[in-house]
Amino acid sequence: MTTMPQNEAPTSPETPSTLEVVRRSWSTLLAADLVAKAVGFLLVTPATALLLRFFADRSGSPVLADADILFFFLSPTGAVALLFIGVFTFCVLFVEHAVMLTVAYAAAQHGTISLLTAYRFVAARSVGIFRLAVSLLLRTIVIALPFLAAAAITYLTLLTRFDINYYLSIRPPVFWGAAGLLGLILTALVTVLAVSLLHWIFALPFLLFQHTSSRAAITKSADLIKAQRLRVAGWLIAWTVGLLGSSVVATGLIGVVGRLLIPSAGESLTLVALAVGLVVLLSGAANLAVSFVAAALLSVLVVHLYTKLGGSGHITVLTVPPRAEVGWQRRPQQRKLRRIIIWGSTCVIVSTVIVALLTVTSIPTEDATQITAHRGSSAKAPENTLASVQQAIADGADWVEIDVQEIADGTVIVFHDGDLKRLGREQLRTRESTYAELSEIDIGIWLSPAFSGQRIPTLEQVLEACRDRIRVNIELKYYGSGGDLEQKVIDIVERYGMESQVILMSLERSRILNAKALRPDWKMGFLTAVTLGDLTKIDVDFLAVNTRLATRSLIWSAHRKGKEVHVWTVNDPVQMWALISRGADNLITDLPELGRSVLIERSGMSVVERLLVEFGSWSGLITSTAQVSDESDA
Repeated sequence: MTTMPQNEAPTSPETPSTLEVVRRSWSTLLAADLVAKAVGFLLVTPATALLLRFFADRSGSPVLADADILFFFLSPTGAVALLFIGVFTFCVLFVEHAVMLTVAYAAAQHGTISLLTAYRFVAARSVGIFRLAVSLLLRTIVIALPFLAAAAITYLTLLTRFDINYYLSIRPPVFWGAAGLLGLILTALVTVLAVSLLHWIFALPFLLFQHTSSRAAITKSADLIKAQRLRVAGWLIAWTVGLLGSSVVATGLIGVVGRLLIPSAGESLTLVALAVGLVVLLSGAANLAVSFVAAALLSVLVVHLYTKLGGSGHITVLTVPPRAEVGWQRRPQQRKLRRIIIWGSTCVIVSTVIVALLTVTSIPTEDATQITAHRGSSAKAPENTLASVQQAIADGADWVEIDVQEIADGTVIVFHDGDLKRLGREQLRTRESTYAELSEIDIGIWLSPAFSGQRIPTLEQVLEACRDRIRVNIELKYYGSGGDLEQKVIDIVERYGMESQVILMSLERSRILNAKALRPDWKMGFLTAVTLGDLTKIDVDFLAVNTRLATRSLIWSAHRKGKEVHVWTVNDPVQMWALISRGADNLITDLPELGRSVLIERSGMSVVERLLVEFGSWSGLITSTAQVSDESDA
């Protein structure tokens, strides 16, 4: 091995072509990418989760949810947490990119460099890389803050006069005006950040190969690109388009393979499971391949542009092969390729068997999932009305979910929003109104003339309609009133003798825990859409989560701790199928009749047939025309 002197750069009468650089460095780039992904999976993701949990613990709570997360990140502790995690993430990404740049630059200088040596080279410049990462992160934050502030002002000015559900459902002109302004703000932010990224793209090569400071690297990068902005931008746009196109093609090819492979497995459970496992692994391998190609080509592209525009520098630990071998060292590369193929094939075979076994064992033979009508059968009748409750009973739901709140005269009504703008086209706020005032307003005609005359019911009226006919999930809602709502609801339920037919839940963790303290034997749940921390640590009987949170791991973790998982708002049969297979205990849906039909269909199917549908839903081969609710809470 020949090592270059400290102050000499390898020279060549002719710079290698981009294709030659790729040929020289692809195996080392692949190794670098695999190491980076392993580090990300084994270190970065767990470390980020631990950091978030550490800072969340400083807030005095084991878990933060929904609005609590926003307030946390707006606090000094939360801001420090975001900055700390941002710096950590940026540094990891910069190190990965730096290693791949080093490998590509070595090949561009007619040399070679091992992965370990590349990491050593980058480690020697770790302080500079850290400073550059911090500097660019802070610059990004400074750029983004005015745009984020403008977005916040737009929202607060235009979309807070009435309940947010009014704007999301009715979408009045002011909603579209706000959406347009927010779209312009977002477009401007993306444009400014893209231009800034364009000017910073050569900062890391300058720092690595010319040993400049982080500040000088940023300045030199901007100077180098001044006369060639369009050329560099064109290459980066082409890279982006190529990445998106490759992803689409890879997804399409996997779908074709699945269509050909799965049906040919017949009715053999083993063959079907192996086929499904193979297709899943092929999909993962395709995603990894696209990711690698994108990262490798980006590194090679940056090096190519850097050298073509006049960037220079050297790698002091670069190994230069003899002149006769500069073109291509075939035998070592062929041995590397053979080893990669052998080890890769072995891993694929072993992983296929494991995935197949896990897939087979995870498909339940009997379903215990129950169906809850969201605000009654709200797709067929006006939500939270006696008509929707009666429809839920007719549709065969196990439960009906209703929202309750306390109004000005102390009455507990069944109603979701904080005002009547969406459902009654009136500007009355519930917390400022009496039941006599609210009961005058028709909240059914907005859906259909057939429901004209529907009024806001009281909790007593709904319980009377449900007793011994359907169980009731009561969500406690607070709009600046209802200081003793939990006690009032408990008293009403006990007055009707429906303790065994009712469960309670709320977005307000402190309130549902207070209700649990009042009646420890009642089943109560915490409702959330976004969490930070371990959700299963909350001392409740069930977790009501949206579909994004209802992962298989969360459901299994909750079950291990004796908690149920209820999922909202699920109106798509394919999604219903997937959640039932994951073991969700309850599906909250606007279409309880559809949920019941999915359960009936599953009951008549073999494990093989369920497995085939599972693959179809996962791969997108089975689609649905049902609309998925985008409500912000259950």
